Order: sequence, then C-alpha cells, then structure tokens
Amino acid sequence: MARKRQKPLPNSLIVTQANELVEVRYNLPLGEQRLVLTMISRIQPDDADFKPYRVSVSDFAEFLGISRDSAYAECKKITAKLLTRVLHIREEGRLLQIGWMSSAEYIDGSGVVNLTFDPLLKPYLLQLKSSFTSCKLTMLLSFKSQYTMRVYTLLKQYEKLKVREVEMESLRDILGVRKDLHVEYKNFKINILLPTQKELAEKADLMFEFDEIKYGRRVGAIRFRISTKNPAIPLLPSDDMSAVNEVSYLTLELSSVNRFSDPSVQDLLSLISEQHRNKKTVHTALEIFSKRHGFDYVKRNILYSNAKADKSYAGFLNNALKADWGHDWDLEQQALPKKKPMEVWERNGFVSREQYDDFMYRKQMENYGLAIN
Repeated sequence: MARKRQKPLPNSLIVTQANELVEVRYNLPLGEQRLVLTMISRIQPDDADFKPYRVSVSDFAEFLGISRDSAYAECKKITAKLLTRVLHIREEGRLLQIGWMSSAEYIDGSGVVNLTFDPLLKPYLLQLKSSFTSCKLTMLLSFKSQYTMRVYTLLKQYEKLKVREVEMESLRDILGVRKDLHVEYKNFKINILLPTQKELAEKADLMFEFDEIKYGRRVGAIRFRISTKNPAIPLLPSDDMSAVNEVSYLTLELSSVNRFSDPSVQDLLSLISEQHRNKKTVHTALEIFSKRHGFDYVKRNILYSNAKADKSYAGFLNNALKADWGHDWDLEQQALPKKKPMEVWERNGFVSREQYDDFMYRKQMENYGLAIN
C-alpha cells in the first residue's frame, strides 16, 4: 500500500533532555526513537510531574509515513517493544537500568494512545534548569537513520564549542551498536559514520568533519569538528524569559569568540589553556602557521609549549612555531614506552575528569546565556 505523505509538525515543538540522557547508552529502532522524541516534545517547562502524553494514532501514521490502515497495529507493536527497552544511566557510584515508559494505554474507539514515562526519568526530563540540550522535533524526525538522530543530538550539545571528541568504545555504546556488529573500524566508518555525516550535511542545521585519533595502530577515538550551516540564537529555557532581552548581545559575543571559520584553528585553540586562548598573538600565530605548515606541525609545538613554557606563554609559543622546537620533542614522546591511552580530559590539558566536566558544563551554560557561580 502507498505510504502516506508526512504531515508537517509545528516548529515550536522542542525536545529537551538532560545531558546525561543525551549521552546514555540505549538502542532504539527508528520508529521507537521517533515516538519517544514526540513524547518528550509534549513536556512543558513548568510540568512538575509526568502526565499521560496523548499521541494520535493517525498523526503517528502521518509523521512516520505509514498507511493509516495499518497504523493502529504498527503503533501497538512499537509501544509493546518500547516497554521492554532498557536505558543504562551511569552516575557516580551507581548504574541505573530503567525503561523509557511505564505504560501505554489504548482506549477503544478514541484513536489515541496515552503514554507515560517511567517516574525515575523525572530528573532527566522535567524542569531542567541547567546541563541540558534542546533540539527541534521537526529536525529529528526528518532523519532516516537512528544513528543520525543520536549523533545529531551529541553534536548539538557541543555546537558552540565546535569540537567534540568521543572514545570509540563510548561512541559505539551511545549509538547502541551491538558488540558483534561492525567490529572493525572500517566497517563502522562505512556503515555508520559516513552515512550519518552525509545525512546531516543534506538535512540538518549542522554538519561535521572528523579526525581519527589513533592509539597505536587502531582508531581509538573520533574528533568531530562541528560547523553550523545557519547560525541560530541559542535555545533558552521557556521559563527563563529574562535572558531573551540579552539574545542579541549573546549572539554577537559568541560570534566574536568563535570568529575563525577554519575548524582546524578551533581544534588547535582547544589545546591551549583558557588563560591564553583569547590572546590575539596566539590567535594570529595559529592561523598563520597552520596555513603554512599544517595541523600536525602546529599541534606538536602547542603541546611542547604546554609542557615547557614557564613565563610568557604567547612569546614562547611563537618562537616554538618559528623554529619547530616541538619536532624533536614529539619524536622523543613517540619513542617513550607506550602507556594506557590518555583520557579525553588528559589530552585537553585538564588535571582531572571533574575539572574537564565542569569546564564543559560552564561552556554549555554560557551558550544558553546562564551565569554559573
């Protein structure tokens, strides 16, 4: 039977999730993921508790592009499966295994299904004031791949930071890739990474290039370099209207901080400590030498300066870039006995994961115009 044309959804529907939920490990097929996102978009900012969220079976059929004749049966199949799906939320000192929904209620003759979230999901979906990510439901439902949905949300979380680095093991977990599927990186790249990159480039308001970070001979992490097609005003919590008047100021401020269009310069800036990152001499040096000698040349001299500079960091870095002081040092580092691969926070120059997480959280809040004491 012919598939129904999808019914346009209001642009005002927003999917807002705590960042813990954005990064949580789960595996949902496309239809189930679309249903969950539609439910989340029905939550209002001032909701103190979950309600039964009503989804019309006919609307469900239209935005999924399936026949109305089979919609009722298909919807029941999807909700039955969804009731068995488990999320694995890891927090300090505990692992929470939890289902998305506690119930799905079909009332004969009503043409709707009442869906209820599991109550233990409240901290991750209700009255979020900080550490959250928001996406338009219309954008998420436009994707044809469950992996594109997840990657888009992960990158949206770091959109203003321009760079996100994820360990391969964590990325596979977050995307819900089975242990026996696409085991070799080349297969993961061909079947998941490249199709996701293509779909985002075609449909989304952001896209990415990526670098393969190797641990010895294997690819151990992916560095996503995020670029925005149509820069938009950061989404603000609906109940924080005091920030709305500052949107123009925030937009100008963010555009001045991220003034380099070359993603490689943004990547290099991320290697430099925050106290030196905004110095004009540092910006200029990175831009000139990356164009002249390439990314790896500049990177090794930044890392050398991070290890060796004592007083004037900017002056030391400029001299290192001119003379390539980092060349021999980099060779010496490679010759050292191999250690356990460094964590993301270590490679970015932080002294602990807690410091790195706090830094990323504060950056996210700045993007929403929220001051953190």
